[in-house]
Amino acid sequence: MAKHFLFSKVPPALIALLIQCCAFVLATALCWFAIQLDFHFPSFLPSAFPNLVVLLIAQGIIAYFLSITFRMAHWWRYIHLLFPLAIWVALALDIPTSYFLIGFLLTAALFWSVFITQVPFYPSKPEVWNAVSELLPGKKLRILEIGSGLGNFAIRMAQLRPESCVEGIEIAPLPWMMSVIQSKFLRSPTRFRLGNYEKVDFANYDLIFAYLSPAAMPDLWQKALLEMGGESLLLSHEFPVPNIHESQKMIFSSDQRECYVYKMGQYRPA
Repeated sequence: MAKHFLFSKVPPALIALLIQCCAFVLATALCWFAIQLDFHFPSFLPSAFPNLVVLLIAQGIIAYFLSITFRMAHWWRYIHLLFPLAIWVALALDIPTSYFLIGFLLTAALFWSVFITQVPFYPSKPEVWNAVSELLPGKKLRILEIGSGLGNFAIRMAQLRPESCVEGIEIAPLPWMMSVIQSKFLRSPTRFRLGNYEKVDFANYDLIFAYLSPAAMPDLWQKALLEMGGESLLLSHEFPVPNIHESQKMIFSSDQRECYVYKMGQYRPA
């Protein structure tokens, strides 16, 4: 329990870095002891760098089990297992370092939010936008999409509900820039901001639409309870709030994903 509390607020990327560093130290120590004991490595390993290959394999295996110990998501286990060998392959292929720099900059601009908020890039579909529009009452509303990505939901909502004020907020710079460009090109009144939705006051909105991740839902729910009014709605596409029964649920035929509707007045004390 203490371990879970200690790392609950730490971004997974930092935990992964710590695990790889620990795995490298442990693997180096094991290989050093093996050399001192005059251990003979298997003959099928590359003759030029047998020690290095064994070190990287050991590092990947140790990191794999450490990721299980630290209860990281299952896909991190395979990333840890293969990461050291992937680095060795990249070095063996003599790939120019400028390629890695360009790849890093593009990835950081697109997926920066994953590091900060543990929320990957999830685009919603047109049938979701239309269903949300039909759900809303026929009056002027203040609508905010958090983690707005390329801005498709917010722009479409502004088209379907022109009487309403629609905004989007995105923490990753590249998707935010593309959403701004798209809104200008389509002459949409939608306003997009670059920033973290945790710093936005939800009390200013009638509808909050989120397509985030399971990791973000507990904190999002606490923020909604503290700030949203009794007549406002919180909509979460695909990811429900843990241990909270939704007011309504919409199921979409194309992929069977669900949208969870929370009418905040139902969760206020009587």
